[in-house]
Amino acid sequence: MSENLPDSPITYPPAIEGEGAFDWLTTESMDELNPLELSSVASKLVEMVRVQESRLRAISEIGLALSSTLDLDELLVTIMEKITELMGAERSTLFLLDTETNELWSKISQGVENAEIRVKVGEGIAGFVAETGHSMNIPDAYAEPRFSSNHDAQSGFKTRNMLCQPIRNREERIIGVVQVLNSRHEEFSAEDERLLSVLASQAAIAIENSRLYQDMFEKNQALVQMTERLEHKVAELDLLYDLEQKLSRVDNLQAMVSTITKETAEVLEANGAALVLDEAEHLTYYINEKDHAGWELKTRYEFKGQGLSDRVITTGAPFLCNSGDCAVPGTSGVFGFQIHNVIAVPLVGQDQKVIGAMKVFNRTEPFGLDDLKWVTMIANRIAAALLRRRQEDELHKSARLATVGQMLSGVIHDLKNPFAIINGYVQLMVRAEDRTKRDEFAKIIARQFDHLNQMTGELLNFSKGESHFSARDVCVARVFEEIEMLLAKELAQRNVRLVIRCHYQGQARLDDGKLKRAVLNLGRNAADAMPDGGDFVIDVRVDESKDELVMRFRDTGKGIPEAVRDTLFEPFVTKGKDHGTGLGLAIVKQIVDVHHGTIEFESTLNQGTTFIVRIPRMASELLIEEDS
Repeated sequence: MSENLPDSPITYPPAIEGEGAFDWLTTESMDELNPLELSSVASKLVEMVRVQESRLRAISEIGLALSSTLDLDELLVTIMEKITELMGAERSTLFLLDTETNELWSKISQGVENAEIRVKVGEGIAGFVAETGHSMNIPDAYAEPRFSSNHDAQSGFKTRNMLCQPIRNREERIIGVVQVLNSRHEEFSAEDERLLSVLASQAAIAIENSRLYQDMFEKNQALVQMTERLEHKVAELDLLYDLEQKLSRVDNLQAMVSTITKETAEVLEANGAALVLDEAEHLTYYINEKDHAGWELKTRYEFKGQGLSDRVITTGAPFLCNSGDCAVPGTSGVFGFQIHNVIAVPLVGQDQKVIGAMKVFNRTEPFGLDDLKWVTMIANRIAAALLRRRQEDELHKSARLATVGQMLSGVIHDLKNPFAIINGYVQLMVRAEDRTKRDEFAKIIARQFDHLNQMTGELLNFSKGESHFSARDVCVARVFEEIEMLLAKELAQRNVRLVIRCHYQGQARLDDGKLKRAVLNLGRNAADAMPDGGDFVIDVRVDESKDELVMRFRDTGKGIPEAVRDTLFEPFVTKGKDHGTGLGLAIVKQIVDVHHGTIEFESTLNQGTTFIVRIPRMASELLIEEDS
């Protein structure tokens, strides 16, 4: 075999020199090699297989490593470590393309601590690769015109050779550049170029996935924030709606303040809120603070001329503080606890007059301008409601004064007749010698006193507003039997016949005392309308379809004048009546209203009037039958 050996020693490239390095090996050529040569070739083949296996294993590992994280910074570190290891290089740098600035940038450059590198596209080797999309394999870096030695000079690193390739995404668009420095062999081979191309493709997928994840994460965060803002806005709108509802029916100031301050503080996630009203000599504080036991409303007073509230009321300017110590010089510490941050806004009425202030305080997060606008909006509504209440109170006082004046005028007029009659009959009694006559005069005087008592009773009952209402299950027929006992004799004395027809023998839930008073007033009103006598007929039935008690009160009097029909149930309507306070029908209407009922009338001049009263039976009749 040795006779057939070639004249010159066999030469072959290293196994790592790339594809086709051992293509010259054939069966014939192998037969021509001596044992030493075969051993050498076999060793190199084994080494080549080992390197390729190592690279395939490393490529698989880098795939797993790149899929293990979606954080971009962490991902770039992993990519650089694996590329440097697999390429057998000393250092690597990965640049990403910033499309907004048209620059390549990298925070990951091995051997440089926390140094961000930025390179314009088109400048230097990396910039050229990013601009043209061509790879560059540079065996001698300092011989390449595009190479800049400034970085070596700054870092003390000596660049001998370099392999630089573009990183492309799925659309073949360049998204970065990777460069590998100083091969541990003499220079980077064609096989290294193919390997780096594979690694760059893997890096591109990982970078794109990371960016997609980051984009999705940011959008989800934005969506969460938007949802939170929307929820906050919905809560604000709910509070505004609830606020409008509560403020539209302000009956109890303290209850309203307690609710509004608590809900405002909760929406702003604060631990307290306060409403401050400017009184004549002082400021009144309604402070609602949350502690471990819940919310507690306290009332405090402070002289004018000191504190934050006085400053806001005096200047009319809002105040926002997040400094941690929001005390204003001169404050008396009316709150009794430390204020860490606060919003204070004036309560401004329609006439631009400041009537107080609203404060929200002690929130974990700082207050912002949106919070200030929100509190101002609430304060404006509270100010409008408080001013409206004050105006209503003033109107009510004026109306009451006018009512008292009208009432006194009517009372004085109505009292004249009974007193005149009493005075006349007292004089007759003095001159009368006949005891029978004196007894007759005494009865007439007594009836006048009864009449006076009746009028003053009506005035007293109406002035109380008939606020007490006590409903119970009563037998309707029995109630009207008692009414007949009370009313029949009184009407008979005025030549009026009482007729009661009760077609319902069951029960109803009502205030029988008030019902009796209403019927008595209707009866006396009917008698007033029949000065020459007549009939007063009461008809009682049940409307099963509506479950209502229907009562009709008909007289044969002179009817209701057209002039008073629209105001008939208002107090002091006395047109066409010779006496009375004009409160009878107003009291009847009041009693019907508290029973959630209705009252109507039908009237024909010179023929008579019928009042129709309907009140819910709230029937307990069936319940009683079942119980029995």
